[in-house]
Amino acid sequence: MAGQDKINDQTAVTQWEETMKRINKILGAGALALTLTVTGCSAGGGGGAKETVDSGKGADATASLPTTDWEVAKFDEVKQGGTLTLAVDQLPDNWNLLQADGALEAGAQIIDPTSGGPVRITADGSWEANPDYATEVKVVSDDPQVIGIKLNPKAVWQDGTPMSYKDFDATIKSSNGTNPEFQNAADNVYKDIESVTRGDSDQDFTITFKNKNADWPSILGNKGTVVAASVASDPKTFNEGFASKPMPSNGPYIVDKVDTTAQVVTLVPNPKWWGQAPKLDKVIMKVVSRDALAQAYANKEIDALIVGTNKDNYDTAKKREDGEMQQSAGVTWSHLTINASKGVLADVKVRQAIGHAIDRDTISESRLAPIGAPVTNQNSVVFMPGQKGYEDHATEAIGYDVEKAKALLDEAGYKAGADGARAKDGKALSIAYTLPANNPVSEQIFKLVQANLKVVGVAVTANSVPSDKYFSDYVNKLNFEVTGFSWVGTPFPISSKESLFYPVDSEQNYTGITDEKLGAMWAEANAELDPEKRIKLANDIDKAVMAYAPLIPLTPTPITYGVKKGLVNYGSAQFQDIDWTTVGYKS
Repeated sequence: MAGQDKINDQTAVTQWEETMKRINKILGAGALALTLTVTGCSAGGGGGAKETVDSGKGADATASLPTTDWEVAKFDEVKQGGTLTLAVDQLPDNWNLLQADGALEAGAQIIDPTSGGPVRITADGSWEANPDYATEVKVVSDDPQVIGIKLNPKAVWQDGTPMSYKDFDATIKSSNGTNPEFQNAADNVYKDIESVTRGDSDQDFTITFKNKNADWPSILGNKGTVVAASVASDPKTFNEGFASKPMPSNGPYIVDKVDTTAQVVTLVPNPKWWGQAPKLDKVIMKVVSRDALAQAYANKEIDALIVGTNKDNYDTAKKREDGEMQQSAGVTWSHLTINASKGVLADVKVRQAIGHAIDRDTISESRLAPIGAPVTNQNSVVFMPGQKGYEDHATEAIGYDVEKAKALLDEAGYKAGADGARAKDGKALSIAYTLPANNPVSEQIFKLVQANLKVVGVAVTANSVPSDKYFSDYVNKLNFEVTGFSWVGTPFPISSKESLFYPVDSEQNYTGITDEKLGAMWAEANAELDPEKRIKLANDIDKAVMAYAPLIPLTPTPITYGVKKGLVNYGSAQFQDIDWTTVGYKS
């Protein structure tokens, strides 16, 4: 996806909150975001065993977190009425999330209860048809790729206008990049579409692709990925018409009031909603600064808190007597990026040796134990733990093995001296680790990596640089040997990962190298419409990347929430869409 956001978390207080601050909403293959933090209920819908969030964790704790950890309750088990108060970072810069200024996660959080589409994301990151909006969503043809959609005939916009093929046609044309007057946030998936064709009715239509794109479900979901034709047909309306007023709703809630002085948005049930009536009387979204979030939750000013990786926030949230903690698998993963374009790191054996020398369990424990999370390593560069398709390819390729690391360095010609330090042709093996100044997380990881590599005879020195110049002057320009930050992924991970590794001059490839066979491998995977076959192709890519070790994946960061006791069907989830009609309080 073009225009992947970079997020500079200079203090590393909460990786997830920074992600929420500026990450592009999930569009197309999904926005990956850079974060400068080197880490980086009755369990509902999630896979895998779950340890108690409050329990202590050691390096041998390998239990996985669920993909969804909110308390699940059936619709008739949720009481009617009540108010849910949530915090957001800011009011939308533009209420149209498809417009460039509107592509902020804070806006997506506010708009989420007011919008929807034919597709919803399930707990494991896969998709299914959303019956509130569509009676059928299916692949009609593989070649050419044709998607057939039958909309729920009851689905209407806020003014009562029925949802129809016209909305999808206008949305696609406004976002496919062909008309520069539309200031669209991203064009992935949209740009691969040839046409939208009406069927037997305005609610029955097909979408035909000129280029195959397996991530097509990503443009048919919630959070404003489908907008009314009245919004998307005219560039001025698309760009400016909703800069300061809410978009038309097609969800269970509408925006009732926007108080720009108090920075509060109030949502109420949509009187034109055709599905099961939402339980809550109001959803209030209020702007709260990140440094005040934990205390606002502790003071019962908000009903839920995204904790992030900040131990102080975690400890504060745990103290709320009518609150409880939730923790699911996340979408953020930290890594060490290696600039393999020159110097000693151009040797694949040296890169592999570095991977084998790093004790990722210890790094994971240092990041996750303070927030009560199980020690887990990121062992894929494509999928997240808990996501369908996730396989461990890192352990075999770069798993912790000091003797293997030493052997690889021997093979590369770097021999250990009497003091254990390695050299080749009289030159000591030394690597500079670039890190942002005054970032305690980065400093912590640097020290652990430095200690690990010293054991195998590799000297690591710190190159501390100004935080505000870290990406612009160092990462973007490949002005480093080794560095570390985090990537944030989406339910549509395969195509969005390509730019991290291929081609060599991709704006997101900070490794300085590639494996040329990856181009054909990604082309095949992106064009494969069979989900199981595509997962296999993606894991072949994963193995190929791990083999040449352009980066060392470290730790997946969980999503940790504090929530008011009794709140159900809302909270910590890796991928699963919220059904806002069922959010509320237990009877």
